[in-house]
Amino acid sequence: MLDPVKLRVLRSVVETGSVRASAEALGYTPSAVSQHLGALRRETGVELVERSGRGIVVTPAGRALAAESCEVLDALDRLDRFARDLRQGRTGVITFSYASSVAATWVPRIAQEVREAFPELGLTLRLRHCSLEESPHELGDVLITDSVSEHFGAGWRTLDVLEEKYVAIVATDHPLAVAARADAGPDGRPAPIRLRDLAGLPWAHDDPVGTVWFEHIASACRAAGFTPQVTMDPPDFQAILGFVATGEFVTVQPSLISQSMRADVTALRLVDENPRRRLQVRLRENIADNPAVRLLVDRVRAHARTSAEALTDVTVF
Repeated sequence: MLDPVKLRVLRSVVETGSVRASAEALGYTPSAVSQHLGALRRETGVELVERSGRGIVVTPAGRALAAESCEVLDALDRLDRFARDLRQGRTGVITFSYASSVAATWVPRIAQEVREAFPELGLTLRLRHCSLEESPHELGDVLITDSVSEHFGAGWRTLDVLEEKYVAIVATDHPLAVAARADAGPDGRPAPIRLRDLAGLPWAHDDPVGTVWFEHIASACRAAGFTPQVTMDPPDFQAILGFVATGEFVTVQPSLISQSMRADVTALRLVDENPRRRLQVRLRENIADNPAVRLLVDRVRAHARTSAEALTDVTVF
């Protein structure tokens, strides 16, 4: 295979008409240019230049080889620019997976901010159902997840984002919501309820019973003296809200959920045995220094800080 460096030298000699001018254009010495031409002559077995007085002229074969190399060299230049853009995060594809608790609030703004900064980057968004089994290639490149999620193995970096409490979600006209609004404090916020106020009520939940995600909540319920009665467990969180809106079901969810509620349900703060959830960003080590990935992580942290200002009992890391 012919050396692209030597072909670039030949093309420069054709364009400039002399060894010295080519050396100045390429940042080489005239001797180095001559050496490259000699090496290319030996590789091709073709005379590329001839002496003419005190200078040289390119042979017809040399001109033909230089002309034929233009398409290849231009393609290599494009490939080099593409590789540089990959290093600098301007192109390529990043898959950003996220939890339902931030799907409607953080994710649209984060995606907009990253795409504005890196318009040539392909940003693939993926809602992650944490309680469903995933193969390694389905995890994506950057994930918003929680600390009870499974360990992904080597090659991942974990960054703590925030720690939050849970809230009870009930229909707006549910007796618990009506009573909480009646006992609202001076700030107008509904009074908190106890976790055991949910005992004996049918639950709808998107984490299947028996998983580590639901057990995080169930253990707090048992500490409060009851076992939650989950009678509906669709994996779709919007379906959960639909069941709750009927007034028959209740659910317990991370407090971030309360920032994207529908009008016919309401979130009530919990007191006593309220579990806490630590939200994290996990990213593949091999792209941790990619500028687009760094911006994405930075924007996740920024939105976490904004959410913490609107919610109580949220700790930002």
